[in-house]
Amino acid sequence: MKRTNFVGALVLSFAVSIASLAHAGPATDVVKAKQTALFDLLKKPGNDAKVSAMFDELLDYQALAEASLGSEWAARTDAEKAEFSALLKQLVRKSYERNLKKTIDFNIEYMAEAKKGDAIVVKTRAVSKKDARSEPVEIAYVMAEKNGAWRVKDIITDDVSLVSSYRSQFTKIVKKDGFPTLIKKMKDKIAKGDV
Repeated sequence: MKRTNFVGALVLSFAVSIASLAHAGPATDVVKAKQTALFDLLKKPGNDAKVSAMFDELLDYQALAEASLGSEWAARTDAEKAEFSALLKQLVRKSYERNLKKTIDFNIEYMAEAKKGDAIVVKTRAVSKKDARSEPVEIAYVMAEKNGAWRVKDIITDDVSLVSSYRSQFTKIVKKDGFPTLIKKMKDKIAKGDV
């Protein structure tokens, strides 16, 4: 669950055909507004509660949990799903915040929107203000409308999907050592701040 795993937690880069690219729209507006507000909050100490609340408004934890556990989700009890979802929420929040802090002094360019199934992918690019030779970070947010609001259901950073990365790790652990071991490993990572 290092850079590959969250490559996100926030940033996604994705491959979509040029033909499917569209002009920016409401999903981009939401990402831009929330990201701008988050950067402002993270620049000042003492805003942890506000940052967490904004993450909760932006991220679809339910969709992230189901997709991250993949085929293993259906096999879990309601109690197991609830525990897993609560732990994943903490991991995603911490990873997202860490990745935001890495690009806090970058210029964020909001490129275009592309339809991907029932979702909209908002493509962004983070460009360093200090090092012109530094490679831009490609970040894409997979957005879906839920209860009238746009929410993030995946983040792809430099071609690495947060959901796919988590799913690969999680299902491997469950198949090899069982679901309780996955829960323990998640708790250990959160306790150590190793996200």
